[in-house]
Amino acid sequence: MSTFHVWFYIIAAVLVALVTNIVSTIWASKESKCSLWLLLLLVLSPFVFITFGLVTSKLGLAVTSATVDSLLTVSSILLGLVLFGGWNNLTIFQCVGIVFAILGIILMHFDK
Repeated sequence: MSTFHVWFYIIAAVLVALVTNIVSTIWASKESKCSLWLLLLLVLSPFVFITFGLVTSKLGLAVTSATVDSLLTVSSILLGLVLFGGWNNLTIFQCVGIVFAILGIILMHFDK
């Protein structure tokens, strides 16, 4: 399978998980836990595992976990910084950690 197709699977998996994280955050912030947000969360959650499994079938568990989980972490952090204005709470060490996570993603995709 071409690199383009694999990255399509990776991006899809990260986007599905990111949307599900956003829905989960909204649901958790509401006082009433029985809502349409809960229903949406229950519908979306299986797709997180399905898309992760599709990527795993192409790259293996170790590379998939390193790539998808790191991308999800970095994208969740950036989304939180942009949407919730957390820039003032970010230390230089945390910024360096984000850079290292991005470098780790890049390094995971160099072949032998």
